[in-house]
Amino acid sequence: MRIDQPPEPADDLAREGDPVPDEPVLEHPAPVAGDTEPAEPRTRHEHADPPPSPGEPSDPPEESPSSEPDSPDPDRPGSPDDSPANHEASDNQEELPDSEEPPPDPNVDDNSAQPEDPLDDPSDPKPTEKPAVPQDQESSQPTHDAVPSADPPHPLTDKEWAEHLTEVRDGLDQAQREGLISTHLHTINGSREVWTDERDRLHDSILEDLYAKASDVPCDFKSIIAGGLGGAGKTTVLTQQAGIDLSQYMMINPDLIKGEMARRGMIPEIDGLSPMEASELVHEESSYLANQLALRAEAAGKNIIWDITMSRQDSTAKRINELSAAGYTRIDGIFVDIPVETSLRRVESRHREGHEKYLAGEGLGGRCVRSEVIETQRDPDWGSKNRKAFDHLKARFNDWSIYDNSADGRRAVLIESSSSRHAS
Repeated sequence: MRIDQPPEPADDLAREGDPVPDEPVLEHPAPVAGDTEPAEPRTRHEHADPPPSPGEPSDPPEESPSSEPDSPDPDRPGSPDDSPANHEASDNQEELPDSEEPPPDPNVDDNSAQPEDPLDDPSDPKPTEKPAVPQDQESSQPTHDAVPSADPPHPLTDKEWAEHLTEVRDGLDQAQREGLISTHLHTINGSREVWTDERDRLHDSILEDLYAKASDVPCDFKSIIAGGLGGAGKTTVLTQQAGIDLSQYMMINPDLIKGEMARRGMIPEIDGLSPMEASELVHEESSYLANQLALRAEAAGKNIIWDITMSRQDSTAKRINELSAAGYTRIDGIFVDIPVETSLRRVESRHREGHEKYLAGEGLGGRCVRSEVIETQRDPDWGSKNRKAFDHLKARFNDWSIYDNSADGRRAVLIESSSSRHAS
């Protein structure tokens, strides 16, 4: 068991980058309410029926002719039973034959799948058959993903999408009431800072994999803090306008870590939600892991990019302080500015696109960021609190730039930058 540091406050609820989907094995944690110490949740494999004994018939007895099958909701093709008992959580996923694993239910939000941002919509690896593994190792194996259908569902109508948004909100609210939050389910102390041994093992797996992917990133003690509302398109600006070679940096983004958690089945399964729609329930845990990854990279002087919304000045200042204390010789800042209204529209569009891909059997769904979270970032003078935070901290950067990326289909425009950047 390891105590590294408490989770970072949730300062980036609306970030860029939709995670890389794969096939996670999802847990069915028992609800834990209040501050009682939760028991270690059982995995879905522990709930599964045992295989039949030799000689036993494998097929169930035929149903009586009088039994009537449940009929799906006619408004949403492929949705499960829409009875009032199932309206606590959403249901917009297609049914699968008994012989197949059902798809799991949950980075725009700024981090949902969106072609505009390469990191937001990484390519999905094709599912492959995996050899059997011991039960105590299965929870870290990506074995769940949306299963392609021979007859993919049609794109959702506006009415169906509005209904699904309501179902997602209701499902998340119910999960919160039942204590299905990872910091409640997988910690063993009252302050929710000490993770269970099994969760620690999964954390180590994620951190090792992400660090290994950045093995070729140089350790030049260079860093960039990129900020902007959800849907701002930070990655596009970094690569196309600011000329940043991303291969020379390790990207640290809590929403990308949510994708890694989804692939490992670490997001609580909520009936009717895709894994990424349920990722709100692991927000604090993903922020904790992002900080652990950053601390490891900073100890080696590895070049890093913090991809955040920059919603709070104090948390952004804390990142600058940590980089300075670690000996970083360059700390640059880039802010991508868009209006709150543009953020709301793009975040929902990315969520919808990701969900429709999930219904068609591709990926782990689009990340849902509640509109009220984005609305809280409004500022009467600066347009957003995010822009205000950057302006108050820009003097602490070696170089800084502000881009306007509010117009769809148009390249971001550099509107302000430090004198040293002007001189270059």
